[in-house]
Amino acid sequence: MDKSFKTDGLQPRLLKYRSHYRVYVFLLLVISSLLLAYWCYRFTQDGVASVLEHQGVELLFTSMFYSVFGSSYYFWIRSRLSYSVQVFPHQILVHNKKCKDVLRYEDIESVNVVCWSIFYLKMKNNHKHYFNSGLERVDYVWEGIHRARPDLIAAEVFDEFRVRLVQYDHHQKRKEWFFRHKVVDGFNWIVLPVAFMFVAYAVQSRDVHIHQQGLYFFRLFMYALLVLLVTAFTYSMFLKRFIFDEKVEKQLESSSAKVRDLEYEGMILQRSKLFQVLTTVFVLALVVKTDLNFFSLTKVKENMASFRLKKGTTIVVDNRYNCVGCAYELVDGDLVLFGRGFVGQILAKEGDMVGQIAQDKVGRTIASENVHEVPKGHLAVRSADEKDIMFVKIGDLIGKIKN
Repeated sequence: MDKSFKTDGLQPRLLKYRSHYRVYVFLLLVISSLLLAYWCYRFTQDGVASVLEHQGVELLFTSMFYSVFGSSYYFWIRSRLSYSVQVFPHQILVHNKKCKDVLRYEDIESVNVVCWSIFYLKMKNNHKHYFNSGLERVDYVWEGIHRARPDLIAAEVFDEFRVRLVQYDHHQKRKEWFFRHKVVDGFNWIVLPVAFMFVAYAVQSRDVHIHQQGLYFFRLFMYALLVLLVTAFTYSMFLKRFIFDEKVEKQLESSSAKVRDLEYEGMILQRSKLFQVLTTVFVLALVVKTDLNFFSLTKVKENMASFRLKKGTTIVVDNRYNCVGCAYELVDGDLVLFGRGFVGQILAKEGDMVGQIAQDKVGRTIASENVHEVPKGHLAVRSADEKDIMFVKIGDLIGKIKN
């Protein structure tokens, strides 16, 4: 770091990393909190030993998420929140907290484009300094280098990448005022998800018994959040690629001006958000119509030859089949999944008589003396070893295993 330097009399603007980096951190904190709440719920319901045994892979991915998020924040995002750049005629001044790094153009060995809006300067001391469109008006850096050292960047490369930097800069700037249409955004991100959860509950609870309402609404919330993020990202990239980028290219072909047409962009974005609302409503209605939130995946924890299930096989569980006497009623012979990963086959329902059947040495059937009536609120279930008959609470039923 060089702390003894002189700058020009006129101080150029500070180019800072954009404010939506703080929004990203906030969203990641929200996701982290939701994951923490989910695992606390699972540990409370199933116990630590059971969760570690049956959901070890999911816990590993969650741990990886926390590790990546924590490392990214500590080693990268945190420093960017206080990072800024100034471009002078003879040097670039990088501010990072209380330190200032001077990058003199004469000390640059090469300039290299990585991808998208990312490029780096390789100094003669072999240090590399990376820049991208996360830094506002990063095209100032690109232009400053080219003016001082045109030998570093070929003219055609400079022009092509300059257009791309301006396009990405405008795209990033639009992110900063993404929620400027308060009425549409409020409806899209608040009213719509809440309405979706209540409508889904009103429709689905008529046919399905919802034993774990907390988990049910958590899944609905995650579906709503996923649909909103996917539709927002899809429309954002579509507008960037086919509307705004084309406008920038035409604008820079006719002049060097890089001024955004805010009125035009605002109109296009507002209309796209209305289409996003319609798309989101359609997709969420499809989720309710198909009962998509009632399907889940799990892995078989051990070989079950009698059920034709092998260890490690991924199975689809239809969580609608968790009751008797309802629209999705279980019948004898169905393979079902209960809490703590127990798999069994339905033998009898509450009120039915059930007992073991044995054979003598010559294969003749012997009447069972161990006959019991299935208690109320329970199911008689055959275990995978075909020896034991268990009475399991219907409330512990997760769903029917799909063939």
